[in-house]
Amino acid sequence: MRRETTVAYVLLTLTALAWASTVIVGRAASDAVPPLGFNFWRWVVALVCVAPFGIRGAIGHWDDIRRHLPLLVLLGVLNMAGFGSFLFLGLERTQGVNGSLLLGTMPINIVLVAWLITRARISASQVAGIVAGLGGVAVIVARGDPAVLAGLSFNLGDPLIFLSMVFYAVYSVLLPRAPKGLPLTTLMMVLCAVGVVACAPFYLWETLGAGRPVRLGIEFAWSIAWIGIVSSLLAQIFWVSGINRVGAATAGYFIYLAPVFGTVMAIVLLGETFRWFHAAGILLVFAGIFLATRNARGVEK
Repeated sequence: MRRETTVAYVLLTLTALAWASTVIVGRAASDAVPPLGFNFWRWVVALVCVAPFGIRGAIGHWDDIRRHLPLLVLLGVLNMAGFGSFLFLGLERTQGVNGSLLLGTMPINIVLVAWLITRARISASQVAGIVAGLGGVAVIVARGDPAVLAGLSFNLGDPLIFLSMVFYAVYSVLLPRAPKGLPLTTLMMVLCAVGVVACAPFYLWETLGAGRPVRLGIEFAWSIAWIGIVSSLLAQIFWVSGINRVGAATAGYFIYLAPVFGTVMAIVLLGETFRWFHAAGILLVFAGIFLATRNARGVEK
């Protein structure tokens, strides 16, 4: 395996780990921070953290930024505003099982969007990886009981979450078209700035129109700091770097690791018991990633 590919797989694994932590932190602080407030403030924190490292690159590459500004604005709106807002709104309105299963559709969406936009080839191995990975997610979140899946009820939250998956899939496929000479910290600074501006009207509506202000305090501070720095800024940097190395379709399969890490965190941090369906689901997820990536060469970039 090439060194670049190995580095990409490590970065994408860390991305899944960071995203898994978002669920635990988000649940813990949901009473203090409503969904649109979460999405707005996490990008404010990310922007404040990355700006000192990205501002010099922005000055030096201003012509590149100006030429590609429509694309950069689109990327910021798709991910920072669209994906996050619809995801948090959806998770507030649906069951955790539904949310986890819908998150498992992300690799499928990325592969299909990559095919629609770039005509990237979908191999039999990729299809097998999608089936195995999604099956692993289903086994974990259903706790090995098919009746759990059969008894799922659907509501407004489910299409909101699915829409967020589509937003992120389009973002991931278009991401490699960002200017190549732009430093990664500068790219993230620009996208975070777009996100803050795009999210501000929705945050104001939630605060003033819906009467759901953020409750300032320790719970708000630590949760926003973690999600803003680790789950948003670092995870996005790792995701961008991974996609640039192996392409969006290959990177998408690593999202299957998020429920695996979430399960491990729940067992270690919350004292849950490790059961047979955890092992079965984890094995299926890793089998899916192996099948989908064993012949990857980053050709879909």
